[in-house]
Amino acid sequence: MLITAPGHPLASAGRTLIRDLADEPFVDFRAGTGLETAVRRLADHCGLERAITCDVTQIRLLVDLVRTGIGGAIVPRRIGEEGGLPCISVRQPDPGRTVVRVGRSPAPRDPAAGALLEQLADGRAGAGDAVRGAGPSAAGRPGGPRPPAG
Repeated sequence: MLITAPGHPLASAGRTLIRDLADEPFVDFRAGTGLETAVRRLADHCGLERAITCDVTQIRLLVDLVRTGIGGAIVPRRIGEEGGLPCISVRQPDPGRTVVRVGRSPAPRDPAAGALLEQLADGRAGAGDAVRGAGPSAAGRPGGPRPPAG
């Protein structure tokens, strides 16, 4: 969740996209803490370059600084609710992913598996997805354990 000062333009939005936070100043936890690491990874994944106005080591201080309007913060909902601040859901783009099918034959024998691969290859599984097949060599080293055929 994004928490903001009560008078902030996003305070009544209810939700926003992470890319819409590009020009917002942020209050954050000191680098290396668990929450800061999670938020930094999320921002990096989504291409959000945050302008950090200050970093803190205590939740109460973070909430107080956000309340004064120094910047917003991405935190668990409970922190914003307990601090009495507006909580805005932050939506992010779905991450892209690669699906790899490993089998002994170029195409699955099971019709349901074939239909799933077709759906994934057509892009209906999500933007940015890629599907590629892998032959028997990808199933493990020669002579090693192999998954069941199908």
